[in-house]
Amino acid sequence: MIQKKIKELLKIVSELQAEYKEFDKKFTLDGRLVGDLGEVLAMAEYKIRLFDKVEKKYDAVTEYDKTEVQIKTTMKNSIWYPRDHHPKLLLAIEITPNGEIIELYNGETSPFIDYIKNNRTRNDSYNYYTITKGTLIELNKKADPNSRIKKR
Repeated sequence: MIQKKIKELLKIVSELQAEYKEFDKKFTLDGRLVGDLGEVLAMAEYKIRLFDKVEKKYDAVTEYDKTEVQIKTTMKNSIWYPRDHHPKLLLAIEITPNGEIIELYNGETSPFIDYIKNNRTRNDSYNYYTITKGTLIELNKKADPNSRIKKR
């Protein structure tokens, strides 16, 4: 049974790779899968353009003023936020079991930087902080509405 499901997943991965070839998305069956899915779902809903190749610190730019955007995606309870750099804009989303996205955070990263400085946020391996969905939603309330990434 599981072998059949793995074959189905690999077939889906191959189809997704072909569909999003111009953006160099691999949809590998590891942590990248959720991130790649989140990026293409975000591009469909927000006025952003993904980079043609994978970039280390940013995933996209806004279509209207070319501001660099980092997209963080979860299907669980938290995201990992980088410790060593702070992008101008952050879009944090959750993918629901039915494939829809829920916006958890959208805006400049200054509320994150303040939160990290003022709280003993757990520093996970790989120089990332763990930020829970609840914290993201609370920080989103503090984000400047004028800094939000526009929807299509």
